[in-house]
Amino acid sequence: MYKSTIMIKDIDTAREFVDKMAQFMDTEVTLNSGDYSIDGHSIIGIISLDITKPIEVVIGYNATDELLETIKQYAI
Repeated sequence: MYKSTIMIKDIDTAREFVDKMAQFMDTEVTLNSGDYSIDGHSIIGIISLDITKPIEVVIGYNATDELLETIKQYAI
């Protein structure tokens, strides 16, 4: 399992993030913000979060190096 903290600055960044996560549909990607946990593959889920604050991302055990590099692009 991998954990990191990311920032999604705006709706365009959220859309870009979801598009990139779509390449990894077989891996569990969970975003946590406050009391909420959502699927990292869901644009509706992401825009329902407070994107002005850092978001914790948790990736399942079958994460690939390519996925981890993609997540690092959003890390803070």
